[in-house]
Amino acid sequence: MGRALPLPGFDLTATLGGEAMKKPAVLLAGSLICFIIGGFSYKDSNELEDPPIIKQKQELELKKSQIKNEFHSVDIKIQTKEEENLKGIEPAAIKIPSLGIEAPVGKVGVLENGAMGVPDDNESAGWFEPGIKPGEKGSSVIAGHVDSKAGPAVFFYLKDLVKGDAVIVTAQDGLSYTFEVQQLKSYPYDRAPISEVFGPSDERRLNLITCTGTYNRKTNTHEERLVVYTVLKSGQEDKAETLVVPPPPEHVKISGGLLTWHAVRSGEISGYRIYSSTENGDFIHAASISSHERKSMVIDNEEATSFYITAVSSSGNESKPSEIVTK
Repeated sequence: MGRALPLPGFDLTATLGGEAMKKPAVLLAGSLICFIIGGFSYKDSNELEDPPIIKQKQELELKKSQIKNEFHSVDIKIQTKEEENLKGIEPAAIKIPSLGIEAPVGKVGVLENGAMGVPDDNESAGWFEPGIKPGEKGSSVIAGHVDSKAGPAVFFYLKDLVKGDAVIVTAQDGLSYTFEVQQLKSYPYDRAPISEVFGPSDERRLNLITCTGTYNRKTNTHEERLVVYTVLKSGQEDKAETLVVPPPPEHVKISGGLLTWHAVRSGEISGYRIYSSTENGDFIHAASISSHERKSMVIDNEEATSFYITAVSSSGNESKPSEIVTK
């Protein structure tokens, strides 16, 4: 893979600040395809308008409002997860459909010489783990080799991306986020904007880095660095929330005409739905209990003999039924 070169003349701790990086960091470097970036100079830029807001978030907010009305206890506090609360993911894979790229993603950090590590092989990409997670506010970075002595590497065709192309990163648990390409910029290897590539941002950015330009045998590196700037596709801010389904309540019991259960402790629970049996053996929704109320209900329907309970999250996701209990 070749040696990693130190970043000349930059203190990233001072440049980016603590919010952007979890520890001091520098950009990629390597012999055949290093990723050194420093200074500021751009070659080309294609700005992209903000993506349009789609219906998904509006529908989710409506669903939350309906849930809040159902569990209308004055004590209930439904935490509406806006964009600033979106949790990032540790990427395990990257996919770029327009280029036919599908590759594993590993973690890279800071080497002893102050340089950012490079991916272990030519077919893998490396996420800069000391920085921002994809999906969080700020600039997360994934780098990949452009080529090697054996030929093209994972990011060889990165230069062919155009604005609007999709970049999909997926975590080990299957959760994925889609980013849209905004622009491509090329920089001289020793003059590029550290803060723009790695720094803080009000947007949720994912920046892809690789080498480009002529390979210079004297400097043992390519002459330029290509940075693909992408932003989280609109409408995904609540994706992590909408995917989470709470577990069902446990320890459901009937004693002396009182139905009781234990609270669900995982996730944000707005309340519980109680279902009672009918004469034909079906179950119907009998009552809704706020998460801030007692986990009990007086059974006043003499015809109902069996019951089960579900938990409902603040985003409207309902758990599977609890065990069925009978009077």
